[in-house]
Amino acid sequence: MLATIETTPAPSQPVAVPERIIGYTIVDSPAPLPLGRLLVGATTRGVCAVRLGRSDAALEAELAREYPDAELRRDGAPLAPWVNALLRHLTGHGARLDLPLDVEATEFQQRVWQALRAIPYGETRSYGAVAEAIGQPGAARAVARACAANPVAVVIPCHRVVRGDGDPGGYRWGVARKRLLLEQERSAAQRAERRVLRDLIDAIGGGTPGPVPAEGPLAAGQVLTVDVVAPGEHLSGGQVLAGRYDIDRVLGAGGMGVVYAARDLELDEVVALKVLRAPSGSEDAAALDRFRHEVRITRRISHAHVVRTHDIGEAAGRRFITMEYVDGWSLAQLLERRGTLPLEATVVIGKQLCRALDVVHGQGVIHRDLKPQNILITRDGDVKLTDFGIAELDQPHTPESRVAGGPRGTLAYMAPEQLLGERIDPRTDLYAAAAVLCECLTGGPPYPATTPESLLARALVGGPPLVAGPLGDLLRSALSPDGRDRPDTAAAFHDALAVVEWSSPSLPDPLSDDYLRGTPLMESADAGRRAAPPRVR
Repeated sequence: MLATIETTPAPSQPVAVPERIIGYTIVDSPAPLPLGRLLVGATTRGVCAVRLGRSDAALEAELAREYPDAELRRDGAPLAPWVNALLRHLTGHGARLDLPLDVEATEFQQRVWQALRAIPYGETRSYGAVAEAIGQPGAARAVARACAANPVAVVIPCHRVVRGDGDPGGYRWGVARKRLLLEQERSAAQRAERRVLRDLIDAIGGGTPGPVPAEGPLAAGQVLTVDVVAPGEHLSGGQVLAGRYDIDRVLGAGGMGVVYAARDLELDEVVALKVLRAPSGSEDAAALDRFRHEVRITRRISHAHVVRTHDIGEAAGRRFITMEYVDGWSLAQLLERRGTLPLEATVVIGKQLCRALDVVHGQGVIHRDLKPQNILITRDGDVKLTDFGIAELDQPHTPESRVAGGPRGTLAYMAPEQLLGERIDPRTDLYAAAAVLCECLTGGPPYPATTPESLLARALVGGPPLVAGPLGDLLRSALSPDGRDRPDTAAAFHDALAVVEWSSPSLPDPLSDDYLRGTPLMESADAGRRAAPPRVR
């Protein structure tokens, strides 16, 4: 049961006290979070002290040393609203903790502490990332000193700042407490996100697809015909490939091959097995290079929101890749069933996708083909990014690769620089991510077009028909033709989505009149098809 401070009656706001008085109370940290005793002190203007410790006497002595000229009064009743909000936050019942503060700080400390309060619940940032966020790259040590000077634990969440290698680093109130806080927040945030996506899947009802392979499922009603694999080359249920993989059934087909569900007899687990279309020795050299390239790229990345690639092999004249077997849906399937998604679910999908991209880009990889078919959602409520078949390493001054017939990727989600064959960077993926989120909200991509030229014209001139409010503003920024106007990084995009989530306590239904700004996207798309595309000078 959530611990609270009893008041008779409980005031809606803290009771005013004389200017030179600090009221404080000490309570037990809420179960099951063994942080010890928790001191909260405040003036009439706001919270001035949050301390963690083992004994009341030690906490009171520390408060007295920090405020030698103040009169200290131990009285929990006036502080009840703020203390109860803090306790709820600690137990995961309130991700946003926005209490008024009354603390003294230098200008630099104020900037650091403001940046700390912008770190989303359940997330961490490195000292270096915080330094960059306040416009002072290279000031990581100064950021660490500002964290150590923080007088209000949890409210200014300095526990969310870690070292660049992921080590938690130091903490004024002990590294053990820091680890507990981080794990509690991570678990609570994960449970909340999973609940949103599970509810979305449950609300669809009806039959559900089988486990989705990394290459993506077959579309509804699609039949795997003999032009996908050569006659006689189709693997049948019961066949064992390489003496290890017991084929169960066909799951889907992609540009390079066919994906099967198979049981790994050695590890006794189900995997997805992607088999190159052409038999070994007869495959196109470019296709084989792409096959190997996908393995090299994906082996660099290990993250909960990225489909794992296990190995590459060859047996019985067939080349294959073994991958993680994902039990769930593709985002394309969800959109096909529902048309649009609720704003809350869209934001959760966007945040998890950005977390995947943050790791992908951190490995120097640009995906280049983000679209609903390549975004999977497990039955447990986790987003998985897949299909790195055309991913590229981010190399400065290298233009976008082109092949005969136009740029590689999926037109509706390609940024202008990708369409033009210009230099791409991680912000190219952020454009595609924004296009996917736009489709989640409106039922179609932001610029429906059938040719690169018409798509480019609309992207450069047209302006996307998006939703109103903060999310609409964010997506318009991420869909800017100029990459410099987009979020700088996937982490920045993620945090901006978290701000939208925090500021939207009541989320309208996607199909309500208040949800869309202007006419529905599909009406705009129909009008766009009837009209000639604008000229590009």
